[in-house]
Amino acid sequence: MRRALSAGLLAAAATACSTSTVERTQVIDAVTEYGVVHGHPSDGARAWFAIPYAAAPVDDLRWEPPQHPQAWTGALNADQPGQPCAQPGYEEDGAFKVLGFEDCLTLNVYAPAETADKPLPVMVWIHGGGNYAGSAAEYDGSRLAAAQDVIVVTVNYRLGPFGWFHHEAMTTADDGSARTGQFALLDLIASLEWVEANIGAFGGDADNVTIFGESAGAQNVYALVLAKRAAGLFDKAIAESGGFWNMSLPQARNLTTETPPGTRASANEIIVDLLIQDGRADSRADATALIETMSQDDLLDWMRGLDTESILRPYADQHDLGYDLPSVVQDGVLLPKTDHRAHIASGDYNQVPMLIGSNRNEQKLWQAFDPSFVDWSSGAPDILDRNRYTAVDQHYSNLWTFDAVDDLAPRLDAPVFAYRFDWDEQPSQPVDWPFLMGSSHGLEIPFVFGTFEASGIEDIFNDDNEAGRLTLSDAMMSYWGAFAHTGDPGAGADSGLTDWPSWQTSQSKLIFDTGPLSIERVPDESREQLLDAALGDTRLTDADRCLILHHNSLYPSLDIKRLAEAGCEPAWAGE
Repeated sequence: MRRALSAGLLAAAATACSTSTVERTQVIDAVTEYGVVHGHPSDGARAWFAIPYAAAPVDDLRWEPPQHPQAWTGALNADQPGQPCAQPGYEEDGAFKVLGFEDCLTLNVYAPAETADKPLPVMVWIHGGGNYAGSAAEYDGSRLAAAQDVIVVTVNYRLGPFGWFHHEAMTTADDGSARTGQFALLDLIASLEWVEANIGAFGGDADNVTIFGESAGAQNVYALVLAKRAAGLFDKAIAESGGFWNMSLPQARNLTTETPPGTRASANEIIVDLLIQDGRADSRADATALIETMSQDDLLDWMRGLDTESILRPYADQHDLGYDLPSVVQDGVLLPKTDHRAHIASGDYNQVPMLIGSNRNEQKLWQAFDPSFVDWSSGAPDILDRNRYTAVDQHYSNLWTFDAVDDLAPRLDAPVFAYRFDWDEQPSQPVDWPFLMGSSHGLEIPFVFGTFEASGIEDIFNDDNEAGRLTLSDAMMSYWGAFAHTGDPGAGADSGLTDWPSWQTSQSKLIFDTGPLSIERVPDESREQLLDAALGDTRLTDADRCLILHHNSLYPSLDIKRLAEAGCEPAWAGE
């Protein structure tokens, strides 16, 4: 469920939010604690790009908490978005390559074109991408900032093994005490500390900060809500299609053959691959034996000596990386060691108002470009089994909604406002996009940012649906803006929309779709009922049922007993 927005048509949806190419001639100065930053006009707003908020996490700073950046002399000409953080990528012929760089800890700031009379609310965007892919540069905050009188900040943070590595060599301090391997969350906390200290120079109010993110970005929003170290750095939180896909420490660290088993992308599994790849072991057995003989200092020194491509290469062949990558972990250091859902229910979290939601057809993003579901060989999609296609989306998406909203909202003490995004007004000819894609994962992002222009998605966003989607986008931006200003979306920024009731008063969610907005009460269903419905659905293959069960009983520790009872094995069994 934490997979990247990277496949087919909806990959371009992220690009729809990418920084627009505009003439940038006017220089606008902001004075930060590290130096002067030159900004430029950007699509009706002002923007400052690629501002360092932390030092480059390279060499001896790889797998270290973020450090303060060096001050600069003169002025930083912030006219181009920063490079993405290092992540696995592919050439057109399928060959592996590295995208981005490890030196990537920068952020972008967007402000309305005119300076306001008083400091404006701040919205800090945390991008998605499975916590192993994505970039702040893919999202243009210009229109949201201009339309809602807010300051929008988009942040890069370390990804994959550079942002999340939970081996003892990285999580043991010099004095032997435990420390976190969640370097990406430390990056996000550092970015919020930068906002607290510097956003006033851009017209922002450091005492009115909303964090918001989508998919893995929303997972990280939930993690920051839990992290005591982030207390006081934000005042509100928005989570779009997120969830508590958080692992136990053994699952993030152990081999798949240990008890309890780790995932295929656990720290020790990756180290096994790296030892073989580096020629230090000839086989898995040799590598696991060598790990036992290496001191933590030796292992860390060896891994710091590997280049970026070598470290990322073992991840390139992970076909289920979005599920298997250990990112947010119950480590007992940065985050509670107890189950995070139970911890939220105890009230021991950063209690701020929250706006949370999901999309009706989350799963269709991946199904549409999966050859086991759709044959694109003729250039047009041929859905192999429409009943199976519908069933797989139904069960995955219902469980996603349960994790993102229905199970979480009742546990929150602070005000929470829930939604579901249902827009599927795509053309049905010559491709039946409403059936193929529907309201899939990530499709709400262009509506929130107000940016639909991008090459490759004209088939979905066209003249026929322009009026309705622009009206819906205006409404969503208005609600998001009102929430950022006050902590209550109410009837939107101009008070002219449907009044959005809190979960506490209604146990319902607002449905975003073309036409009048509606309120829908949430059905009383449990996780067990949803899993039982999937296991009993005759439209699914046995492999479908087992994979749904595997993916939805993976966190915080794989439910081996439940899998066995259903006649299933872990997805990596026999590999």
